[in-house]
Amino acid sequence: MRINRRLLFAGLISAVVGAGAIIVSISFNHYTSTTAFCTSCHSMSFISADPHFQKSTHWAGSKGVRPSCGDCHIPTTNWFIETYTHVSSGIRDVIAELTHNYSDPKVWEARRAELAPEVVVKMRAQDRVTCRSCHDASAIRPASENGRVSHALLPRGGVTCIDCHTNIVHGPTSGDTAKN
Repeated sequence: MRINRRLLFAGLISAVVGAGAIIVSISFNHYTSTTAFCTSCHSMSFISADPHFQKSTHWAGSKGVRPSCGDCHIPTTNWFIETYTHVSSGIRDVIAELTHNYSDPKVWEARRAELAPEVVVKMRAQDRVTCRSCHDASAIRPASENGRVSHALLPRGGVTCIDCHTNIVHGPTSGDTAKN
């Protein structure tokens, strides 16, 4: 059986280009998940300067662990989902930055009020995948009885971290009635 050299060469080139594209996208995903990258936009500079954010256990925790923006906002369990989330969110954020004056804190706060419910819906739909990348629910021992009951429900589904733990990193938005 004779092997078609052109077909073999094309397959080899395709494999190299495909592997290169995956490596580049992984590096891109890593770089664009850093807090330094995220806070380089005008709107995110307000977040990093917010006292609630600065005092949050995720930013100023006693364990010395400081998750990046991407650790909480970008699911990393699947290369395709991670890349899709980066690209789709990035395009949306760039368009928003270019079409709004987020250097005005009031404009940014109004935008945050729009985004917060969407983020909660996404985190619920992702079944706490970003939380689980750092936290092991079976190892958490809540002090209160309500906390223990809620954590016991996590393996069954239907309840997720964001249902109870809202505003633990970012401060409440205007009109937000959620508790920490």
